[in-house]
Amino acid sequence: MIRPGIFFRGMAMGAADVVPGVSGGTLALITGIYEELIDTLGGLTPRLLKVWRQQGFVAFWVQANLTFLVTLLAGIFTSIALLARLITWLLDMHPVPVWAFFSGLILASIFLVLKPLQQRGPVQIAAFVVGTGVAVAIGLAPALSAVGSGAAVFFFSGMLAICAMILPGISGSFILLLLGMYQPVLEAVKQGEIPLLLAFMAGCAIGLLSFVHVLKWTLHRYHDTVMALLAGFMAGSLLKLWPWRVAGEKGLADRWLSPAQYATETGHGSQLALALLAALVAATLVWLLYRLAPVHNVAQDL
Repeated sequence: MIRPGIFFRGMAMGAADVVPGVSGGTLALITGIYEELIDTLGGLTPRLLKVWRQQGFVAFWVQANLTFLVTLLAGIFTSIALLARLITWLLDMHPVPVWAFFSGLILASIFLVLKPLQQRGPVQIAAFVVGTGVAVAIGLAPALSAVGSGAAVFFFSGMLAICAMILPGISGSFILLLLGMYQPVLEAVKQGEIPLLLAFMAGCAIGLLSFVHVLKWTLHRYHDTVMALLAGFMAGSLLKLWPWRVAGEKGLADRWLSPAQYATETGHGSQLALALLAALVAATLVWLLYRLAPVHNVAQDL
């Protein structure tokens, strides 16, 4: 049965994935579909072919939860196609309120991710701290120089980027920036270089279907600890979302400034009131999404 809202959740994920520093996995977690997404992807195994042969295509489709997955993917790709240029323009023309909006989105989400957890002991605290540290380290990491730009490089870049993309708080597009592959991938899209794009998509598919099994296993066995770790990833990602910063070369090595310093250096004003309003709107949106979500991040029985 088609579930209303999955397509629009996919659009929200697609819009987030376009922005270096924001993860589509975060939006999946906020809107209550993260665990269903992980379970669905983790269930795509050769066993389903046996179901198809023995019980028919309908049973295969239902057991694989493909209505959910296809609808979500349609929303993601629609969003990327329709909103990529708009979001890029907004980031170029109005960076402070846009980054403030994303910061408010993530900050409010952290509390809502942690709220339902039943276990909040030293292990969960340690997981949160580790997740925060990893995300901060990724945010501060220097860019690598991609060796060449052939199909093999695109393949392995896709594998790494997709693993980050499915994790809340770690942006797949930012991983591409670190690898020195963000611009080459964009250029391949613009120039229609099909072989390179196919290599990239193949890497994404293999990386996702491999990594998602690890996530599914850990979520079912160590749910609250994994959620605390994911919340830590989100907290650490706030470093890359600070609104008053000046980007270094190729979007890396940012300099974090106070609102007053930003106004002085850029001549665009601090836009503090607008930034606070954008963050408040984002936090309100997160709260509404949370209230409307069908399920929240509560441990599910196997």
